[in-house]
Amino acid sequence: MTEIHSLLLLKSAFESADFHGIDALLAPDCSYISTGRGTIGRNHKEVIEFLSAMAESVKADHVPVHCNLIQVTEADDEDALFGTGKFGLTVAYEVGETFAYILFIDLNEEGRIERIVSSQESYQLERVNLRLTGESDTKPYTFFHHPHTVKEWITQLSLWLETAHIDEDDFYENIDEHTKVVFQKGDSESITLENGLDVEDYFDQLMNFYVDDAPHIIRDEEAGLILTYGPMSLIVALNEQGALDLISMYIDTRDEEEADDVGYIEEVLGE
Repeated sequence: MTEIHSLLLLKSAFESADFHGIDALLAPDCSYISTGRGTIGRNHKEVIEFLSAMAESVKADHVPVHCNLIQVTEADDEDALFGTGKFGLTVAYEVGETFAYILFIDLNEEGRIERIVSSQESYQLERVNLRLTGESDTKPYTFFHHPHTVKEWITQLSLWLETAHIDEDDFYENIDEHTKVVFQKGDSESITLENGLDVEDYFDQLMNFYVDDAPHIIRDEEAGLILTYGPMSLIVALNEQGALDLISMYIDTRDEEEADDVGYIEEVLGE
């Protein structure tokens, strides 16, 4: 597990207000520290309890969470905990430039998180575009286990859009033979990938869609999850057995400057 991969999984957990599965990322002696409040969690159990309580509070109050992967370009204070080059997440409770705090992590030798720091220190930051400057020299991201929740599928789709660095074979091995993808661009007629084989053949063309933005998970009023990426929105649905039943993708073309082409798939499938 790399620092960036861990941060992106935390990003998904914060935005979806769902920390199930995050415990596997944490070292037994993981701590959670706030630069304003001191040590909040002193071990794995306390950290999970704190994160879970925070998620429940966010959901109960219907508070949106918006995170971006950033890199420190300069520390304004010479005594700051972290220096130039450190990756982190900005955590905001509204869309925009203003964020509440920055989340940093440290990994142990096994690649598990041994410290989470919620920082309100002053840094010069830049948002990281992983499609341009990603981890191409590291192993592509895979599922930890066979996915069985909407959040796990949304997380992997978010990783794909943000990094273009997932293991596609692993992704396709986890879909169902009856999985469908419905794609629509603006008011055009929708295109459907009717089964798992079609998804394997063409889905990567849809996921090659690119805008200079990061994907974000939005919780709707009923706690459903929607993945947004510029003008694109994605939702997933599971069948009664918990397998992936449907991925629905829509591109809003009302701003044509952002609604770029998604490759040859429209021609091929529209025939």
